[in-house]
Amino acid sequence: MGHFAMSDDLNCTCYRLRRADRRLSRLYEAALADTGVSIVQFAVFAELERLGGLGISALAKRLGTDRTTMTRTLDRMEGLGWVAVQKADDARLQRHVVTEAGRKVFRDAWRGWRRTETAIAKAMGGERLALLWELLGEAEKAARAANVAAE
Repeated sequence: MGHFAMSDDLNCTCYRLRRADRRLSRLYEAALADTGVSIVQFAVFAELERLGGLGISALAKRLGTDRTTMTRTLDRMEGLGWVAVQKADDARLQRHVVTEAGRKVFRDAWRGWRRTETAIAKAMGGERLALLWELLGEAEKAARAANVAAE
């Protein structure tokens, strides 16, 4: 049966990625639990801090989600006082930035994230982790190419 031959594991890229995602997400969510920050919110914090603020569409694109989901996440974070909208004359140029309260929460969350990130790097080894990141980038590109081919 070609690549569907019997093995101890399901020969499905999507299944394997989802299973690994669930296991890793549980680790990171546990590391962040005391701060009240989800792993998605952590990624939003990280991008906003790294780039000094972004609009909803740009942030959604960078984090690989849709605008509606990003809007809900940012609305929650804004309601908690973690982010604020930086107004502009042109509504298209408005962007979200991290507030002082958000920076404190992010610093606390970063400690738990860093411990988990370090543990994963130690368990895998730096070279293997770098290879994983490279392969995940290639998988994303392959998925985009397959999506274009399917249209």
